[in-house]
Amino acid sequence: MIIVRILALACVAVSILYYAAASIAAERFARRAAKPAPPLPKIAPRVAVLKPLHGLTRSLADNIVSLLEAAYPRIDYYFAVSSYEDPAAQIPPALRARYQFANLTLIVGDEPDCVNLKIAKAIRMAQRAEKAEIFVMSDADIHVERDYLLRVVGELAADEKIGVVTCAYRARPNDSLTSRMEALFVNTDFAPQVMLSDMIEPMRHALGATIAIKRAALESIGGFRAVKDNLADDFYLGRMPAERGWKVMLSSALVTIFAEEDRFSHFWNHQLRWARTYRSVRPVSLATIVTHGPFWAIVLIAVSRASAASIAALAAVVGTRFAMSAFMLRRVLKLPELTRDLWLVLVKDLVMTAIWIVSLFSNKVMWAGRRLEVARGGLMREVKG
Repeated sequence: MIIVRILALACVAVSILYYAAASIAAERFARRAAKPAPPLPKIAPRVAVLKPLHGLTRSLADNIVSLLEAAYPRIDYYFAVSSYEDPAAQIPPALRARYQFANLTLIVGDEPDCVNLKIAKAIRMAQRAEKAEIFVMSDADIHVERDYLLRVVGELAADEKIGVVTCAYRARPNDSLTSRMEALFVNTDFAPQVMLSDMIEPMRHALGATIAIKRAALESIGGFRAVKDNLADDFYLGRMPAERGWKVMLSSALVTIFAEEDRFSHFWNHQLRWARTYRSVRPVSLATIVTHGPFWAIVLIAVSRASAASIAALAAVVGTRFAMSAFMLRRVLKLPELTRDLWLVLVKDLVMTAIWIVSLFSNKVMWAGRRLEVARGGLMREVKG
């Protein structure tokens, strides 16, 4: 019991320090994001926006429109679906009349022999974008601001050694409790973790919210085909160029996703997939359990028989957790209306601890209706039955 008490107390202390450090990193990011977009070269590089699509969501059309309205002088848009049976195939052609001057191409069909169907689409899109100097790929659920491409491309072009620029993101929920938990995870767990990581170590991976990559950097790893069987394709599209001497940069641009999970099972499977995927590509992530402050405070209370010191520790960790979360929502992510959900942070934190524990017992995940097994290093194979 003494060992458990010491461990729990140490983890509570680490958690409080983590919340403070994450707040400092987030403030640093907010100041950078408040600055104007960097200037483009005199001749702006030609950009191919790649958008792999799968399924129709409530926000998909608005997400695509936000890209079509992004300010940038030389740009081609490529969208890809597996087949015309996918309802997402209706959206890009329907927008052609409204955006007559946009160079918009819809590609149907996947590259064969790819376990990762998103990358199967990316390969096809990149093949069509023969003139592109920079590829900008983002997940279908990403909504961008008007200066998004100016920032991302300006940062990528600012240094010839920078090969990849990626973006942090925030989340807006709908009215469902599950959606609000998903948004809280993104806004109060994932975003500060990304910003803290960027502050304390060189960026060596990318995020699916945006992967802006120079053609030379992409070709140095063998193109998108290099990650055709990886579940964490975004991670490796940053890691592989970094291993070849390219710099990876976290952009000052902040993009938005709309959390549309209406069922708890969807939230659980989504987070479980993330936990198992991240563990497979970065085993050191197992150590994040020490920052699960509310869980350790409860353990401390249990083993200390609700002593005054353990209750004080709980109050301290809850107070700093709420303070960091409110700071992220108000100051950094500009989502002050979501502070109404602060009471849900502790519930979500305990659910995330349960997911972390469950993630240790298997390498199987669900993704887009497919059951996959993830091997060490992020390679995956489809599991039948």
